Amino acid sequence: MRLLLAALAVCVAGAANALTITFDIDFPNDPRSGFTTYQGTSQGFTFDYAAVYSFGNYINLHDDSGVLSTTIKPVNGGRFTVQTADILGASLAYTTGSGPAPAYGTAAYNQWLTGGPTTFPTVTFSGLRNGAVVASQTFGNTPLATFGFSSAFTAIDALLLTYNSPSQIRHPFVTTPNTAWCSQYCGEIWVDNLVVAPVPLPASGLLLIGAVLGLFGYRRLKTT
Repeated sequence: MRLLLAALAVCVAGAANALTITFDIDFPNDPRSGFTTYQGTSQGFTFDYAAVYSFGNYINLHDDSGVLSTTIKPVNGGRFTVQTADILGASLAYTTGSGPAPAYGTAAYNQWLTGGPTTFPTVTFSGLRNGAVVASQTFGNTPLATFGFSSAFTAIDALLLTYNSPSQIRHPFVTTPNTAWCSQYCGEIWVDNLVVAPVPLPASGLLLIGAVLGLFGYRRLKTT
């Protein structure tokens, strides 16, 4: 009975504690999860990462031989609430200017290549519960900053990160106005220090704990 009560106390106390996932890896000792990806485990959560971009302590989403999506979920299969994450975005994606292309190789041409606005790449966080998407937020290129998540990311059992960027748009020579293109690669997004919290026991669970404690107290009273 003492062990049971101690376990219940740990559950109640641990439910309120936030946890920071730092995405530490153990490459190449982590198990392989795909042709070029490995499965890391950090603070009791698993995730996939690309071996070519194994920097050791954050997820690197990259469209040039990197990982394009990864699912973060607890090893114990429990539910959790996502609170914040540190995100940094870098991009070599551009859009050409609106007018005709200047002469190739000139300074005007190089300026025209990056004359239009660009909105990619981005990363979408999808909260999953029993395989269904129950929450979604998308973030674009940004200097390193901490972002918060909506209350919809409560009591999920998996968090899917999806890297969004145009595909097959790398061109050594572009002449069409308003055309998206990438130089070397489209970009990359880093995700680190994901703060999550275990889901507290539901009211029914708390009532069960109360019932167990009450029964234990009643039995002790009868024996005195």
